[in-house]
Amino acid sequence: MPAYKFFFTILSLLACSSLSRCSQQPEKKCFTDGKVNPDECANTFNKIKFSTGDAVMAGEKNITVASGGCLIEIIATDSGAATKTDIGLAMWDVFAMCPNRFTGIVPKPAFTIYINEIKPDTPIFGSNVKLNKPFCKIKSQFKLGDVKSKDCIEAIGKIKINKASPQNILAQSRGTIETASGSCLVRIRSSNELDITLNHDQLRKMSLVITDYCKQNSGAVVQDKGAFGLNSRTEMRIFFNGKPGRN
Repeated sequence: MPAYKFFFTILSLLACSSLSRCSQQPEKKCFTDGKVNPDECANTFNKIKFSTGDAVMAGEKNITVASGGCLIEIIATDSGAATKTDIGLAMWDVFAMCPNRFTGIVPKPAFTIYINEIKPDTPIFGSNVKLNKPFCKIKSQFKLGDVKSKDCIEAIGKIKINKASPQNILAQSRGTIETASGSCLVRIRSSNELDITLNHDQLRKMSLVITDYCKQNSGAVVQDKGAFGLNSRTEMRIFFNGKPGRN
């Protein structure tokens, strides 16, 4: 399964979970394309951070981790805590069920595990994505133009605070913020769709990391954490704020 289709599948499952529209978990199956190395997947599994009792932290419904060419997604249900032991056994269930490619889906009572190949340039978790290191000239649906750093700073200043939040976090929808000013469009998202916890100053510094390196080009940067959940990553993307069109 190509990486982009895989992520669309995950997003649809998250929406299904959050809106309680699903009557059952997906059936177990092997993927027919993509292949992983079980040793790399073992390294990937060891990157998962657990809470007390080696269980997934309450409220962390989506965990994504990657190492080398192996991507593991854990989609939790409301049927009790997903534990480290159970997730590890589920990973080996995928390997036993899918010995040709070692990629597939296995549902368990408390979660569903997805194992798939991830390409190096896949956003947020690809091996070419280095934490806190910006990359430039990212693909955009907008026409090309020069991005001004000061416009990005102003765009971030426009983000309102969610006054209903005890932590005074920024206003957002399922871990996504979009804001624009002048030449700059800023998009921020958390990998697990939980609320972003970064404040205005932290986001401004994040934008400067991009614009100082990419100058007037579009760019992105990913950092560890920055949102609720033990396994979150936060990505900021900066684009020229133009009309959609061919570049």
